[in-house]
Amino acid sequence: MATIYTIGFAGKKQDQFMEILDATGMRLLIDIRLWRASRFVPWASGANLEVVLGGRCRYMPELAPTKELLAGYKDGAISWAEYEKIFNGILAERKIETLFASADKLDRVCFLCAEKLPAQCHRRLVAEYLAQHFDVSITHL
Repeated sequence: MATIYTIGFAGKKQDQFMEILDATGMRLLIDIRLWRASRFVPWASGANLEVVLGGRCRYMPELAPTKELLAGYKDGAISWAEYEKIFNGILAERKIETLFASADKLDRVCFLCAEKLPAQCHRRLVAEYLAQHFDVSITHL
């Protein structure tokens, strides 16, 4: 069975982050953040992440929430339960499963976001959505 990983870089130093990824045998990290800049974690900002990972990185903004959805959640205008429902609808509308031809294309792929924990992060929702379409397991790092 293929394995999808998810990771957030918050609270991790670059060396720790790389050790975690290397231990999994991750073959591709997919950055799914809406905004790639991080002034507090420069190694994870934009193209710096691609350098750190030596080409094992790809940016896929189509797996990020919309600006309006993220702002509504961060401002407290919508609850996490509402966020989940809306974001899952966005994923379905975007048909993100078509971005991956098979479970093999997802094997040892790791979805990246900034959030430290997956419970209230869109990376978990992306992984769970894809698990509904492909025979994959999910491991949150």
